[in-house]
Amino acid sequence: MAHRRFEVKEHAASYLRSRVPPPPQELITEILGFLENMKERPFDLAVDIGCGSGQGTLLLAPHFTQVIGTDISPAQLEVALANSSTPNIFYRQCPAEELPFADGGPDLVTSMTAAHWFDRPWFLQEADRLLKPRGCLALISYTLDMDLEYGQHSHTLTDICHQSTETPGK
Repeated sequence: MAHRRFEVKEHAASYLRSRVPPPPQELITEILGFLENMKERPFDLAVDIGCGSGQGTLLLAPHFTQVIGTDISPAQLEVALANSSTPNIFYRQCPAEELPFADGGPDLVTSMTAAHWFDRPWFLQEADRLLKPRGCLALISYTLDMDLEYGQHSHTLTDICHQSTETPGK
């Protein structure tokens, strides 16, 4: 579980200024296309776990009735709130492994460059509990050099992640 990261407002503001840009819109489009293959629009709820300063959360807002960004850092959430006036975005403070939402709520659960901070087996269990049937979990990262551990599915999940980062034709 991630603790004590970006607790000071100045650190959170610095993170917003110096963080590598959010995922490209093409990646968001790819995720939405995958989700559309699983279920019909409209999409009701997306939850962005470890949202930090909210850059990725903002990308989801046009496609969902409601988007909730969560982060363990109150300072990060304060910066996210200050940089967003989008009416369908809300923020909640909580750890990734203890999400305060009912089972089967969101169509999409994302983590954009934050999953490396999580207790991944615990987080994956929470994401599984949280998602609607036929919902989508999208872990976005600059690198996927981590293993995903979730019971008997650990090897399969890790293989999928590694395959998704391979260059076609190689």
